[in-house]
Amino acid sequence: MRAAGNVDKADILKGDDGRSKGCGIVLYQKPQEAARAIRELQNTQLNGRPIFVREDREQGGHGHGHHHNHHHGGHHNNHRNTGFMHGQPAEEGCQLFVGNLSWETGWRELKDHFRQCGDVDRAEVAEGSDGRKRGFGLVRFHRAQDAQAAIQKLNGVEFMGRTIEVRLDNKV
Repeated sequence: MRAAGNVDKADILKGDDGRSKGCGIVLYQKPQEAARAIRELQNTQLNGRPIFVREDREQGGHGHGHHHNHHHGGHHNNHRNTGFMHGQPAEEGCQLFVGNLSWETGWRELKDHFRQCGDVDRAEVAEGSDGRKRGFGLVRFHRAQDAQAAIQKLNGVEFMGRTIEVRLDNKV
């Protein structure tokens, strides 16, 4: 984890029995370091196990100078998140709304699809409190020009069997 930046704290989450839950939280000193960890360490190996790196959406302490990354090794997080696109606010012109997504689209598919237009910091697919997908998502690019390129290239294009709408997110 240190390869991405200065780590303030790293914790392995454990169950009541003291055994690892297979995930942990790493706090970086700067948001750029957390973003770098997501970009560079996602889908790599740690001690022979695949890791999945994302911004921590379960923590409530955003905006206090610490930047959280959540690392899952070997399994998917089953917690349902009713909040949406937590973490550092997007710079103007970097965050896109993506509508008319198929019910099968997950955040990974969405992020992978939008990577063809530039450096994607984060992608989310909205879910209701029941865990069912709501048919839309958000994609946050590192640079506004990449977001504009995605609008030009992907708006009105078929993705996973649906014609998607891609526009600037007006709720940023």
